Amino acid sequence: MGKRFTKLMVTLGAGLFTLFALSTSASACVFGYYQPEEPKALREE
Repeated sequence: MGKRFTKLMVTLGAGLFTLFALSTSASACVFGYYQPEEPKALREE
């Protein structure tokens, strides 16, 4: 029973962390539309 419980916990944990990572990256893409103006000091002219 110990191995079965451990396998279940690892599987559930991996799924939970995967969902968390996907939701975090999806919400970060919403802010990708905002592109600030490049500072004059960094421009190559």
